[in-house]
Amino acid sequence: MYEHIPKTSIVVQKYGGTSVGNLEKIQAIADRVVSQVNAGWTRLAIVVSAMAGETNRLVGMVEQIHPKARSKSYDMAIAAGEQVSVGLMAAALEAKGLRAEPLLGYQLGVLTDEHHSRARIHSIQTDKIHQAWARGEIPVVAGFQGMASNQAITTLGRGGSDTSAVALAVALNAAFCEIDTDVDGVFTADPRLVKHAKLIERLEYDVALELAASGGKVLHNRCVELAAKNRLPLVVRNTFAPETGGRTVIMAFDEKEALEAPLVSGVTLDKDVAKVTLRNWRKENGPLLNVFSRVAKKGVNVDIIIYDAPDKTGSASVGFSVPDSELHLVREVIETFKSETGGTGLEMESLGGLAKISAVGLGMRSQSGVASRLFESLSRAEIEILMISTSEIKISCVVHADQAQKVMQTIHDTFL
Repeated sequence: MYEHIPKTSIVVQKYGGTSVGNLEKIQAIADRVVSQVNAGWTRLAIVVSAMAGETNRLVGMVEQIHPKARSKSYDMAIAAGEQVSVGLMAAALEAKGLRAEPLLGYQLGVLTDEHHSRARIHSIQTDKIHQAWARGEIPVVAGFQGMASNQAITTLGRGGSDTSAVALAVALNAAFCEIDTDVDGVFTADPRLVKHAKLIERLEYDVALELAASGGKVLHNRCVELAAKNRLPLVVRNTFAPETGGRTVIMAFDEKEALEAPLVSGVTLDKDVAKVTLRNWRKENGPLLNVFSRVAKKGVNVDIIIYDAPDKTGSASVGFSVPDSELHLVREVIETFKSETGGTGLEMESLGGLAKISAVGLGMRSQSGVASRLFESLSRAEIEILMISTSEIKISCVVHADQAQKVMQTIHDTFL
């Protein structure tokens, strides 16, 4: 990517927890940054995560004291991991002869809402970044954290450092944002689970977003969504093989590229799935919104929904999938609903231990027969499908978790 843009361009690099996992790795990153600066790339901004495992350690300590903490104190504690990484990275750059400017979220001016542990970025002030460059310094910024209007420290939740980096790149009008991680890029499937999984060299935003939202582990869907909205190219590459390893470039496709895109680009796995079925839903219970609004207030994400219209007796049924880890919250909602409203004849069935496998590809928009090929292959493999969901570029199947790897391999072999 670097060879195609002027060296005066702005580039944001984000290094994740495994990339800054120990002092040797931090020093190796510093060596890379030094070589880039010496080659003329002086407008680099570095975003770092907490060292691998550090955020989980801090969360664990907070939850020992207060299991349900998700307040100012929670964010104050778990944001400490990034502060350590910023200081160490800046010190490593300085030890190698570069001047560095370490910046925490509140110091830079990463302004968010007040939803602790899952805050959303409203804006980022970039004055201090430009001032650092003017002084010949490399800014090193803490990912994952920001500041609310009441000056409380906030954290952004899962994938927060990726989101921080992309948001900063957008604010700086960067040429691209580089996500440096422990793999060469985005693969057609998890290489640990699927034989012959291949690196994807180019991905269109919509496909990358669906892969991330459907269980892909390399990028979080929030950061891809933000990049797509602002047409910011993303480059995913291996921190420790940046020049010799592969990479995935995520960007807008022109019409020709879109037409030539593969039917299926990738297969993803979400292992945290449960199925809920509500039977005997009658008119007296009101609209289904009465239940789904209560589920939403619990913060539970409902994914696939299957609705059977009322039969001759006026009884309808609805099935939907939720995270298995949050199934207990749905049970609480249904029991409360029944006790408060009578829940005339309403019955709930639930099944945990499921997985969702999704096949995603831009070529589905223009070619037919993808679903029939997929279901035929799963039928030959004697796979029981419990739920199905389709969109313009995605087909998802919910199956028993012990069949998930077989399903992934079957779909991958069929299309890739």
